[in-house]
Amino acid sequence: MPRSIQFMLAFAVLLASGCALSDAQRNRSVYHYQMGQSFYAESNFSGALQEFTEAEKLTPKDPALLNDLGLAYFRKGRYDLAEPKYLKAIALKPGYSEARNNLGVNYLEMKRWDDAIFQFTAVQNDIFFQGQDGAVINLGLAYLGKGDYQQALGLLRGAVGRNPSDPRTRIHLGRVYFALDKTELAVEEYRRALELNRSYANAHYHLALALVKLKNLAGARSAFNEVLRIAPDSEIGQLSREYLDLLK
Repeated sequence: MPRSIQFMLAFAVLLASGCALSDAQRNRSVYHYQMGQSFYAESNFSGALQEFTEAEKLTPKDPALLNDLGLAYFRKGRYDLAEPKYLKAIALKPGYSEARNNLGVNYLEMKRWDDAIFQFTAVQNDIFFQGQDGAVINLGLAYLGKGDYQQALGLLRGAVGRNPSDPRTRIHLGRVYFALDKTELAVEEYRRALELNRSYANAHYHLALALVKLKNLAGARSAFNEVLRIAPDSEIGQLSREYLDLLK
């Protein structure tokens, strides 16, 4: 057999084995990715993180995988490690509004208000993103955290107008009123949130804080006790217990 033909056959074998290896890597990545998604759905974030990390070793340029890896780090409270995963996903896919929104939420937790505002504004401008309403609310929360209460007020008041039956948005609007020392309006929003969901512990908690500010201590104690009844082991449950000790 001529050497040229032997070389071509050898090259073809190597190429075929390379393709097979690539397929095998891809299949392993899909397996780890799907396992990670299953663990994440079960709130087993450590398991999800381990599986997503294994998948990333095989397919490090998959934007969806990087976004989910960022979410797993976020759920573990490692906002510093979530950030570069989201950024890499966006670099690979600049129009990836879901990753931008998640990055913005990550910045909210890090109290990096301007960075959050930048990301949420970009998401808000993506008319094809299905989570636009949530991005507007998040943008309002970023302005609230920054202390730009008028911007927050405009965004969250508009969000309540578009979806008046969402108790969470009413809580956020109430927080803006509270920050603006419009405490009666804050109480009104908290009570409306509770009309929509009587078991909303966060609404009871913020209502209690507002009633303390209005010196309605009996009402505040009642609201704090509701938090303890609904969510005794939560962070706001523990804070409510401390407030009740102070109000004795």
